[in-house]
Amino acid sequence: DSSVAAHKERQTGRTPDGKAFAVPRTRDMIHSLFSPLTRKTTFDAITLATLSMHLLTALALPLGARRIVLMASFAFWRLCYNGGLGWILNWQSNRHGLVALFKRRGWLDPQRGGWVYTWLRSELESKMGEDYSFTDVPIEFNVWLLYRQLVDLILLNDFTAYFMLCSCYLGSANDPEPLHAFLRVAGGVALLVFNLWVKVDAHRVVKDYAWYWGDFFFLIEQSLTFDGVFEMAPHPMYSIGYAGYYGGSLITGSYTIFYVSLAAHMLQFLFLSFVENPHIEKTYERPPLAVQVIKRSRNRRMSATLPGTGEDAKETVGIDIPNTVIDKASIRERPASLWHPDLIVFKNFDLFRASDILIVLLLFYSVGVPLCFMWVAGYTQFVFLYSVVQCIGWILFRTLVLGFLLKRQSASQLITRWYIKHGGNSEEAFSSWRAVYNTTTIMTYGAFGLVALTAYSWGGADYGTLFLAHTLGLLLIAFHVWSSLSVYETLGDFGWFYGDFFARDSSILSLAPPDMKLYYTGIYRYLNNPDKVIGQAAFYGLALISRSWAVFALALLLQICNLLFSSYVETPHMEKIYGAQVHRDSGIVRTVKNAVNKGVGQTVFVDDARSSTIDASNVSNSLHESLSMANILASTTRPVKDMLLETRDLLSTTTARIAEKTLPSELSRLEHIGAYALRPLPGAAWRASAQRAEDKGARGTYQLGEPIHVVWQVPTGHSRRDWIGIYPVTANFSNQITTVSSRGCYVYVRPDENLLAEMVIGDSVFASAATGTTNIRTAAPQTRSSTFVSALQGEALFSGAALPFKVGTYEMRLHHGGTHAVLAQSKPFEITACDTKDI
Repeated sequence: DSSVAAHKERQTGRTPDGKAFAVPRTRDMIHSLFSPLTRKTTFDAITLATLSMHLLTALALPLGARRIVLMASFAFWRLCYNGGLGWILNWQSNRHGLVALFKRRGWLDPQRGGWVYTWLRSELESKMGEDYSFTDVPIEFNVWLLYRQLVDLILLNDFTAYFMLCSCYLGSANDPEPLHAFLRVAGGVALLVFNLWVKVDAHRVVKDYAWYWGDFFFLIEQSLTFDGVFEMAPHPMYSIGYAGYYGGSLITGSYTIFYVSLAAHMLQFLFLSFVENPHIEKTYERPPLAVQVIKRSRNRRMSATLPGTGEDAKETVGIDIPNTVIDKASIRERPASLWHPDLIVFKNFDLFRASDILIVLLLFYSVGVPLCFMWVAGYTQFVFLYSVVQCIGWILFRTLVLGFLLKRQSASQLITRWYIKHGGNSEEAFSSWRAVYNTTTIMTYGAFGLVALTAYSWGGADYGTLFLAHTLGLLLIAFHVWSSLSVYETLGDFGWFYGDFFARDSSILSLAPPDMKLYYTGIYRYLNNPDKVIGQAAFYGLALISRSWAVFALALLLQICNLLFSSYVETPHMEKIYGAQVHRDSGIVRTVKNAVNKGVGQTVFVDDARSSTIDASNVSNSLHESLSMANILASTTRPVKDMLLETRDLLSTTTARIAEKTLPSELSRLEHIGAYALRPLPGAAWRASAQRAEDKGARGTYQLGEPIHVVWQVPTGHSRRDWIGIYPVTANFSNQITTVSSRGCYVYVRPDENLLAEMVIGDSVFASAATGTTNIRTAAPQTRSSTFVSALQGEALFSGAALPFKVGTYEMRLHHGGTHAVLAQSKPFEITACDTKDI
């Protein structure tokens, strides 16, 4: 029984060529390396030898030489990590280079590998358990196991060199009082403990597969996971997972260790930006076929809809935007003025737009002229007081005035009604609001900058403290810029300008589906309202750089005002629009609650998702009393349910018959309908089958979630809005027209530029392209003769959201010009779940 249970726990992996295999369990690195009871391989011996060299260096060399050698050692291993491993992973991601190298050299081939094959096989079999077979797993898995040995060597030496270097700087701090030293060491230990918890919890979530970048070599049948520490911060392995660096800096009290740690952490972010993120986007987010794509402004991405009528027009690809309603309704053009890129701070600045010029002039007179008075005339104290008053004015205007306007807009559409009353419309109201809000944001930033410049002074502190204050301040400013960009990337223009306060009119945006659903993606996965929590980081950074209590007090005032704005304006409106969809606890809060509950062994905090549920004991007590009444209700409602099902079937049949008689008139004028064709290509399971040549009439089979390639053929004069949808074979009553929704499972055949302009990164509906032309013979119904027709041939790919994620039998339908008139159908094919006996 235990072996069967263990087998069920094993995950299924899939190589880039589609081969499925059962992923063997891997052993813990720490146990296999440091346990005296486990057999040591050659790789283990090399790792232990290099680790011992650091210990010998720390014991044998004098302090000055020891610091230099360990500093060089840490730099070497850190560059090996971020540079060496990064280059290998990038090579493997883009060209499958590492696996191709082993295939080309034949090192894992028993016929060509020779002694290298024998040695590598012995090494890997010594490291793995009983469920591992060197010959049964694909080469990608074995290469990944070998790559793990290199990762262990580099990471352990990097870790050891850093903490040996920290040991060389212990006691270098000059604390004025023992309490300062105690607080510094206690804070450093807390960061080290937090770092350890982050690493342990991250490994619990991602396991060895993601810990050692397994998805660069093969994929396992699971999606990206956001659990535990992954709900606290984006990329916790690279962000908060390096808190121990700053813990070591605090414990040693050394500026040298701090800047070395900061440099190493920056290298880790470069590794994330240039290696990890591009691979994640390519593997999990980017559409597989990015051809004939015209990138347009982000504004155009927000209304990508499928032209046509009926339900399929609702199954569009939108952007998951928190605090924003997604457009899935129907094809309605946005007003022309809303296509113009908005001014986001100074992004999209237009020299010939009046409002942009006025903002620059206002900023010059409010900030530039006072600075000239201060530097030229020397009115430093007067300009400082003026800048403080101006900053308070803009903070209060942003909170009180704009807050009041949004509050009234939410309650009674005050701004919109004002413009309509004076001859305008809702579009002008929203445009004016965007200009006012952006002007206020720019002037708030400018006023803070003016206060910081007038309060800035270089003297009065030692060089080390000044340099540290400037470094921390610049880091806070960079953090503010990143958080603001993340918020904008998630919300888009509409959410950035509080568009859901204005979204009642279709001229603003063709939004408002019946279920106004709230999405928590991007940075909102970790914080419910990032602007309320971390939106003032830059202002605290300015306070550190200027070393001014006035700037700090203004930053604190702004944060308090933002808290009030969020509590009395944003939150009530969100609860009114989205109701129970609004989260009370952010990802960070949920993670802390779960950690506390797990640590104390009982439920101290209740998750907000469960807080509204009925107590389990009450349900248990009333369950038996309700059974008899439930049986009565079930027997009463069953005939009603049957009647509803019969009515639905009757309506569907009637709809199909009416639709057949009212097919679009342009379809009757189409020539060469016989030139339209489509055929799904065999899936991985079919290609691997030994009987595929004998059983040609068998139905095509695809694994659940497996991308489906389809080849299509259309005349050269076809409509550029033709599209292919996937449907259950029993869903449509007519072969001439489609009467049910594709539920997003569609791909354009060859979209025109107007459709491509609506393309959103991540859409799979544009994954199609023509591959060539041909001449085919078709029959002419009028003359009963055949003629040659020039036709385009191409290939489309159904993947991601365009795939049906339900086992069953399906068919493909090629539709004409954004309508539901059927031009061609494919043979039925099946989508099945992976069977363990085939693994």
